[in-house]
Amino acid sequence: MPASSRAVGHPVETFCTILDLQGVTLSNFYRVKDYVMAAARIGQDRYPEIMGKFYIINAPWAFSAVWSMIKGWLDEVTVNKIDIIGTAYKDKLLAQIPAENLPKEFGGSCECAGGCSLSDAGPWEDRQQEQEQAQEKTGEEKTEASVDGEATAPPA
Repeated sequence: MPASSRAVGHPVETFCTILDLQGVTLSNFYRVKDYVMAAARIGQDRYPEIMGKFYIINAPWAFSAVWSMIKGWLDEVTVNKIDIIGTAYKDKLLAQIPAENLPKEFGGSCECAGGCSLSDAGPWEDRQQEQEQAQEKTGEEKTEASVDGEATAPPA
């Protein structure tokens, strides 16, 4: 999260997850329930300080009912980080996530090439590009150096 901290000018110490359950049917419901339980348990056991909000949107009524039973097996701090929301989620997400960082399909304005859910866009890419440009520039400077007026190639 150092790149995100540099980009916004203050420490970024948590992450936010959005799980969209739109289209989840009863036949794959239990796999989703198992995924949410595993993700929550990993967050509470391995990364308790950096697990921020976990929004589960478009949750069918059955998921909320099952959640009320299984949340007792999780730490209370973790349970408080998980928010089960039906279809009225946009205002809640926008209260937490700036519109330019929230995918358009969730009420924001972000439109990544290929879709935001598969994108790796972020401030960490800016840092990587800076490093690559610095390496290229260093290579060019070495090429331009001369010995007795003749250009030399950088050492291999």
